[in-house]
Amino acid sequence: MGFPASQDSVAASILVVDDERAMRRVLGRMLRAEGYDVVEVGSGREALAVLADVRVDTVLLDVMMPEMSGLELCRRIRADARTMHTPVVFVTAAVDREFRREARAAGADDFLSKPFDEYELLARVQNTVRVKLYYDGLAREREDLRSQVDHRARELATATARLERLQLELDVARNETIGRLAKAAEFRDDETAPHLQRMSQYCYLLGKERGIDDYACEMLRVASPMHDVGKIGIPDNILLKPGRLTPDEYQIMKQHAEIGYRILSGSASPLVKLAATIAHTHHEKFDGTGYPRGLSGEDIPIEGRVSAVADVFDALTSKRPYKPAWPIEDAVALLEKGRGAHFDPELIDLFLGAMDGVLEIREQFKD
Repeated sequence: MGFPASQDSVAASILVVDDERAMRRVLGRMLRAEGYDVVEVGSGREALAVLADVRVDTVLLDVMMPEMSGLELCRRIRADARTMHTPVVFVTAAVDREFRREARAAGADDFLSKPFDEYELLARVQNTVRVKLYYDGLAREREDLRSQVDHRARELATATARLERLQLELDVARNETIGRLAKAAEFRDDETAPHLQRMSQYCYLLGKERGIDDYACEMLRVASPMHDVGKIGIPDNILLKPGRLTPDEYQIMKQHAEIGYRILSGSASPLVKLAATIAHTHHEKFDGTGYPRGLSGEDIPIEGRVSAVADVFDALTSKRPYKPAWPIEDAVALLEKGRGAHFDPELIDLFLGAMDGVLEIREQFKD
């Protein structure tokens, strides 16, 4: 269940700060079992020393500690430019309304009460790490772009403005996304991280082939991994069923598109709005036989049509517990067969015409 570390395969790092040694050991053992790197400290002073030295993707923090309280440590984390975007999750028995107000003012991202449910804690950590890694990836991309535009001064202002606009919107989306995904008491993500990476890269590639501008393609890449977020509302006995679903079970499974839309809709962030549209429309079909609303043709938003092609292709060519991976030629044949029925015919032509790029992405983000 743990989130993969990052694109360079460095394990995601969690800092556990609690003056109770037994609690630190429990949290550390649980998180290491999920593949995280864990650093355990017993005080705010030790935590600040670690944060000054080591990359941390999420801080799990107690409130009542000697010398420096959890709230004060949270304020210092937020005040430091190096750690101001590091997610902070309070794990404490003090979760009354007044404490939540103070913790939010200090910069907390989430709360979990003691005693905690193991799966809920792992879900919260997965969410905060995912957002942190998205932010870190964006920062790396920004630095790479800056080094390139040093040689193209006339393009510098436009490129920087575009990235700054995206970064601001991602910052707004950051806390909202965590809060919305945390609505579920138990979060289950049955899709692998490489699937989400490949699917999002296919969306970016297909958007570029379609002539969508760079900024919109980047938004599509970042938002598309949330296409199946509604599956957190599907019962495990259906979501995780190894065999074929019954007609009644399939009707329940189809509800994930509407559930995902309800989770993500209503946001002020363009990124979250885009993710809501993708969640709602990636199972619509070009001929109107899809769900949940039976939209057809260009009534289906372009981001939904693009996501449908990317999602189906990767699902077909990926190994799952209930099926082997299809050969590329069989997946291509199915896409061609669905041209004008399941899929936008223009997008199918563009996707198949860019197959060299598709296969490069598939190789780069292997399971």
